[in-house]
Amino acid sequence: MELKALLFEEWGLQPTHISPIEEGLINHTWLVRTTTANFILQKINAHVFNEPALLQLQLEGFSKAVILPKLIPLQFLPTKAGTTCFAFENECYRLVAAITPSITLNSVTVENSKLAAVALLEFHAALGQIDAQHWKAPISGFLDVGLRLKVYQDTVRNIDSDRKLKASSAIKLLEDNWTFLTDWQDFLEKAPKVLIHADPKLGNFLFHPNGNQVRALIDWDTIQLGSPFYDYGDMMRSYCSFGEDVPEGKPLFREEIFEVLLETFQLDEVKIFTAACGVILVQALRFLTDYLQNDVYYKVKDEQHNLRRALNQLRLAEELKQYWFTTRKPTR
Repeated sequence: MELKALLFEEWGLQPTHISPIEEGLINHTWLVRTTTANFILQKINAHVFNEPALLQLQLEGFSKAVILPKLIPLQFLPTKAGTTCFAFENECYRLVAAITPSITLNSVTVENSKLAAVALLEFHAALGQIDAQHWKAPISGFLDVGLRLKVYQDTVRNIDSDRKLKASSAIKLLEDNWTFLTDWQDFLEKAPKVLIHADPKLGNFLFHPNGNQVRALIDWDTIQLGSPFYDYGDMMRSYCSFGEDVPEGKPLFREEIFEVLLETFQLDEVKIFTAACGVILVQALRFLTDYLQNDVYYKVKDEQHNLRRALNQLRLAEELKQYWFTTRKPTR
């Protein structure tokens, strides 16, 4: 069904403009403009989320129950039939009220980063008030580092393709860091489990256009039981990087952002380093595994995109370790 027809038939909307939002790596997302309000339309990736209707039911309940003093919660719009998840030809769609005015940032200042860290802590506090007794993980094994390692090892062992040859340097770099991955695995297996966001990357924080306020933390699809240190590590991974396209010879790791996040979280610094290093290396492993499996998970721009992403994360991990073990560690 054509998107304009879908929006009219199911939600009674008459869009004046529909434009794709390309930042997301998994779901397909569009900005929908009407004469009176803006909305976000998403097609949930059923390959990644095996039970999209159950996922949406959980998030709808969470949206109604969560109390966020300074952040705006997502508001899911029901269809004419009263559901917030519309299934059509094995695809599931949902509509969310756009949070305006707001922007996502491609790069951040120290102050932006501090505001985002405070917002994450507020989100964690709100999650702590939710009854998670029956919460079902949206992606089986998403936080299971041991499973990630096994899938990667099975892929490398069983695949024999040109891609494996092209990825040889990335494979070596990753396996040189295996101890950091198993340290992170051990940490998560022993850590207490509470509800976490599980994807607090830069693009999931909506800022006021002036950059002086976080308006929302979006993309709730990964909310599940896990260690809050996963979120701290993933935020470090995203905020402490200059991005995917930094050329060789230029620094990739942002020391000043790392320090302000540590200062704001006010938690055990060694644990946060373990988390940051672990999350970065797991992300490298995920990109590399997807590359070797011919890009079945992440959206890519070309056939080398996931390999470049993996190498970028491996480089970020090396610069973080260099800073932690040489520049920073002797002064503390």
